Amino acid sequence: MRIKLLALAVAAAYGRTSASQFAAAISYRALFSIVPLATFVVTVAGVFLRDDAQRARFVDEVAQRLDLGAGGVASLDRIVAEVPAPWSLGGLILLAVALWGATGVMSSVRKALAVIFDDGVTYGFARGKLVDAALVLGVLVLMLVAVGLSVLEQLAARVSRHVDHALAWQPGGVGLVLGVLVPLALSAAVFAGLYRYLPRARPPWRAAVLGAGGAAIGFQAIQAGLSWYLSGPADFTRLYGSAGAVFAFLLSVYLSASAFLVGALVAAEGR
Repeated sequence: MRIKLLALAVAAAYGRTSASQFAAAISYRALFSIVPLATFVVTVAGVFLRDDAQRARFVDEVAQRLDLGAGGVASLDRIVAEVPAPWSLGGLILLAVALWGATGVMSSVRKALAVIFDDGVTYGFARGKLVDAALVLGVLVLMLVAVGLSVLEQLAARVSRHVDHALAWQPGGVGLVLGVLVPLALSAAVFAGLYRYLPRARPPWRAAVLGAGGAAIGFQAIQAGLSWYLSGPADFTRLYGSAGAVFAFLLSVYLSASAFLVGALVAAEGR
């Protein structure tokens, strides 16, 4: 009965807070924040990735995580190749501009959570931008973790081929853990942290974890469903030509943002 009441409360709050419009705003801001975000992430990571091969691999991973098409990857490669040294004056200015551009989508996320948890009351401009910048840095950390998981998955696959007779069941297990369970747990942890610490009126951990768990499952299901849908029944390229990647990206972000906001509503209503 409590689950039914919570579901009804979330459904009512979804319309009352105009969550679908906030999801659309997040997807719109994400479209214009994607290049500054990718530039910032790759430029900062480039300080630590001195080897050209490692840097190229990291660019490919960032492009994959941000759903960039072939043209986007080529553009990102060109941008990174022309980036000044990060600690030069030109490099610092570029980093500042890229960071400012990347905070746009984070601002939309923060304001959406303010409406859901705090009746629209949010931080002041300066403090809000600092919070948005901290979220962008968090994305950088997640990108590094994603690259690390990708490397571990490839290493596990290589090892499993060599010990196929001894660990015949292991390849599926490794793929399940690194490809599904770890990203699911990581998404849930990130969402729980955002639900708990971004709002001014913080929900209890139990409510935050409950909402984050549902949002993480929805997020992963959406990504898997979209991969099948866009590669099979829906051919956006045939319908929209070269703009198909843009529409596919907007759809992916909109549905993912919707799952995230529904999880936030669960956390807010479960307080």
